[in-house]
Amino acid sequence: MPDRLGLPGEEASETAMHNLGYILKSAREDRDLTQTEVMRRTGINNKTLSGYENNIAEPDLTTFAQLMELYQLSADQVLGTGSSGSFVTASEQELIELYRRLPKKRRREVLEILRLITRSRPQGDE
Repeated sequence: MPDRLGLPGEEASETAMHNLGYILKSAREDRDLTQTEVMRRTGINNKTLSGYENNIAEPDLTTFAQLMELYQLSADQVLGTGSSGSFVTASEQELIELYRRLPKKRRREVLEILRLITRSRPQGDE
């Protein structure tokens, strides 16, 4: 039985594995944790965590479980096996919740503003 996260034949999991680094880094940053803080809480060294966040290496199941617990995420959220099939960061979830509170007219305005921003902003600009 494989102890890695990328299990063959599971399309959603395989797709999620390509995004795992992004997901792990986003989850850590959304919780205002540094790599050093993650190391202190889990024992995972910075170089190893950096490898996970940059898709150079994959955590084993025990390490994956540690990170999910620390980041307060479920495996379904990360692997995209839940109902939505994709990972949503805490910041993205906040945007969704705020958007849903707006009246219909304001929603259209927000969408138009976001479209304008994304069109005018060069790729890679942070």
